[in-house]
Amino acid sequence: MPKLEELYLNQNLLTALAGWESLPALKTLHLRRNKIEKIDEELPPLDELTYINLRHNNIKDMETAFRIFQFPKVTDVNLINNPVEREASSIEVLMADFIIKNPKLQRFCKRQVNELM
Repeated sequence: MPKLEELYLNQNLLTALAGWESLPALKTLHLRRNKIEKIDEELPPLDELTYINLRHNNIKDMETAFRIFQFPKVTDVNLINNPVEREASSIEVLMADFIIKNPKLQRFCKRQVNELM
């Protein structure tokens, strides 16, 4: 599927962010309401990916969450209702951690980065 730009895999009981091949044009990846707790350290390249929605999954720690930045163009991330978001002292602190890791971030958890800065 070399021309696929959007992929919706919501509510599929997925447990890991892994396993796709040949999606060089993918820009938007929706993985809401799965059971993802693992993001592989080395994923197949998604060089055009700009948006990833991981809302309502089981991502527990920052190290795992930061692995989404393997994709060089990611500027919009949604991690609402993951353990990593619920355990943060505030959404602003969590966003700041993500901006430090990726200064190109434009939106985080449905909020423009400049709204909370």
